[in-house]
Amino acid sequence: MSERPALFGWPRREELILTGAMTAGFALFFLAVYGGASWVTGFYPGGLHVDLPFERHIPFIPAWAAVYVSMDVLLLLSLLVFRTWRDMLPFALVLCVQTVLGALFFLVLPVEVAWPPRLVQGGWADVFLLADTMNLERNYLPSLHVAFACTAALAYAERSGWFAQTVFGLWAAGIAASTLLIHEHHLVDVLAGVLLAWGTWRLLSPWVRREDFLDAVRMEALCARELFRFTRRHPRYGLIGLALYGTSLGRSWRAARVARVGFCFLQLVDDVLDGDRRVEGEPLDFVDALVEELESGQVRDTGTAATLGRWLLAHLGDAEARGQVFALMRHMRKDRERVLAQRWLTDEALRSHHRETFRLSVDLMLYVAGGRVRATNAPALLEAFGWCSVQRDLREDLGLGLYNVPAEVAEQVRSEGADPARYEALLGSAAGRAWVVAEYGRARALLDRSAEELTALGAHTGVRLLWLFHRSIEGFWRKRLPRRLPFLRGEAQVRSLPSGASSGR
Repeated sequence: MSERPALFGWPRREELILTGAMTAGFALFFLAVYGGASWVTGFYPGGLHVDLPFERHIPFIPAWAAVYVSMDVLLLLSLLVFRTWRDMLPFALVLCVQTVLGALFFLVLPVEVAWPPRLVQGGWADVFLLADTMNLERNYLPSLHVAFACTAALAYAERSGWFAQTVFGLWAAGIAASTLLIHEHHLVDVLAGVLLAWGTWRLLSPWVRREDFLDAVRMEALCARELFRFTRRHPRYGLIGLALYGTSLGRSWRAARVARVGFCFLQLVDDVLDGDRRVEGEPLDFVDALVEELESGQVRDTGTAATLGRWLLAHLGDAEARGQVFALMRHMRKDRERVLAQRWLTDEALRSHHRETFRLSVDLMLYVAGGRVRATNAPALLEAFGWCSVQRDLREDLGLGLYNVPAEVAEQVRSEGADPARYEALLGSAAGRAWVVAEYGRARALLDRSAEELTALGAHTGVRLLWLFHRSIEGFWRKRLPRRLPFLRGEAQVRSLPSGASSGR
């Protein structure tokens, strides 16, 4: 028989940060929902009377306000009882559910207390004022004060011996009694709070403590954190994040999680290779160690990237798709190799490199989305992807030493006495500007062909995703790039098709 761990203890720093964040998050959630219900019911003309005849004989004892406000202390003990986020999560989620259910009852079944007006003077006046302020107005049935206290007693009892169980039980009972003795609630409110605590804890906590649920929560939290970091670096990732969550609403949230994890994992790897995410040592060594860890199945300390990668590979379920993940990672590292070698590629070599990058990445997205089409069904779109990637990030890439300007163009720029590795010098040269204009015209032709290819594909699963990519690149061609490079505005007017010619499906 395993020995029961100590009831109280100090959590590790990283766990305390997470459990503390949950505690603060619940406090804000409670204030918003509970306070919102109190505000809304303030517009109600009246409420139900649930007082029982004998309650008029319950004395008013202001000193019990000290017991009433001790509920906060009881809840804060959870930081010492639940010392990991996995242990804290069921407790926090059950309290959130109780808050929502309580607020619904407050709105649907507003209650008016029948207690006479209370006037407190002397030593207990300040404590009573605190207790009365915590309760707000009209939030009576059920008593969430009682529900939270009883939930804490039930949750802590699972980790306690008989003595601690007795202490927590008496504490919760005292808090329940205090709601009557300071005339904050009626007996029906108290009983409803007890039932709410018992029902939600017994029904929800076993489900929330399942390993698959906890792992799902962990992945969602990691994805949200990574998307936030990506967005801080560039707003476009915020739009991508909204799109990922938006498309998840129209299908299984669980199935769409693979797309979210896949994007965050591969973008994180790309950021490491580009130097946007700092790691110890050379980024190539980090990615190589990550590949080795994921391929071998051996768990090492490579952090968030390995956690996301392991989950992604476990949920792809197809050997070909898993192979594409590794192929894409190995292909992405070539950019870092180019940076280290300060290598310039020819025009054809650059196009081939970007074509392969987006073939692998688009095929993975189509697989995750359950698409029946593949990237090779839309070759013009793949070429347009490569053009968009180069022109969108040209300044940043040159600053990092990633030369996505063809070697032939770079040589022409040098012949003018300009440095093709400097963005301003590149665009200030005749050869550099001519290259950008020519690429802009090529992109228009690619987008026109892409629209034709996608139209021919009809309504096959996955085509809508390809149209989404097409429209995004179209918007970059039509608006964002000419706004960045004003000399292209005339080109855009000349080359634009009539409105709606390639608007998508």
